[in-house]
Amino acid sequence: QCKRITVAVAWDSSGKSCLQLVLIVCILGFKPRCSDGATDQGDASALGVMFSSLNSPQQLTGWTANNGDPCGQPWKGVTCSGQRVTEIKLSNLGLSGSMGYSLQSLTSLKELDLSHNNLAGDIPYNIPLNLTRFNLAYNQFTGSVPYSINQMHSLQYLNLSHNQLQYQLNDMFGPLSSLSTLDLSFNSLTDALPQSFKNLTSLKSMYLQNNQFTGTIDVLANLPLDNLYVSNNHFTGWIPDQLKSIDLQSDGNSWSSGPAPPPPPGTPPATRNNRKHESNSNNSPPDGGSSSSPSRSSSKSGIGGGGIAGIVISILIVGAILAFFLVKRRSRRSSSDVEKPDNQSFAPLASKEV
Repeated sequence: QCKRITVAVAWDSSGKSCLQLVLIVCILGFKPRCSDGATDQGDASALGVMFSSLNSPQQLTGWTANNGDPCGQPWKGVTCSGQRVTEIKLSNLGLSGSMGYSLQSLTSLKELDLSHNNLAGDIPYNIPLNLTRFNLAYNQFTGSVPYSINQMHSLQYLNLSHNQLQYQLNDMFGPLSSLSTLDLSFNSLTDALPQSFKNLTSLKSMYLQNNQFTGTIDVLANLPLDNLYVSNNHFTGWIPDQLKSIDLQSDGNSWSSGPAPPPPPGTPPATRNNRKHESNSNNSPPDGGSSSSPSRSSSKSGIGGGGIAGIVISILIVGAILAFFLVKRRSRRSSSDVEKPDNQSFAPLASKEV
């Protein structure tokens, strides 16, 4: 809000009073301008809409729907850097309502935590895209996981667990190469896992338990996972050997029994450990889980194309060596047979004297 200051100056004949006032104003750095507050106008407006969508709760002290200044005044759970809102942490406050529709204006927001509340409805499509941590766990959100998550390229932590989310996961996780923790547990998500899961090259912890997922978990085989919880779904097939050495919870599914079938011809060996070293991970699984090594998993699944080629080459080399010695031995025999007549001494024929 603008404040107008009126100064009455008593002039004397010499005009010294006016000159002194001007000097004082300049020294104090007084700037007679109007200001709307310390917060970016887009951020202030977005938080005002959010406050109204949350039913204007009293527990959000300092918040207001109009003419708010979150960075210039104390707002509960709000952190700023300069004029921009960077964190909103409102966990476990008994909030109800929805998140609002203007959150995309919060372009400097890095963390949004609304977990352990009573928020309902769909997760809005227009969510802040520059988040690194996004936590909506333990609410009552319904609908599907919004596809706009695939634009959150800096996201490292995503927790949507303990809600009522439904439907199949869209194939939208390809760009999320920075994601290290994904928790979708305790929802009603269905169908097969998206193939874009294989692009989560920084993922360390994945929690998918207590959903209605189907199909296999083969797409997770080469991820650098330390923790994988897939209990109480409808998964089938075999658990990949690469995942048997990590913290794995897999009960409550319909896994196949017996040995897994060999991979298709030409399938490259598993490279999970190599990818983990390339990512310079300091949290690799213990070395005791040797069953996940490429050599062991290859031997369990049969001889691959490389092994067959090695056997063929070995046979050819051995055959060539045997042929060489046979030819050499035969040549020695033939040479000895030729030398024998030359070395024989012939007795002179007796001449008959007449």
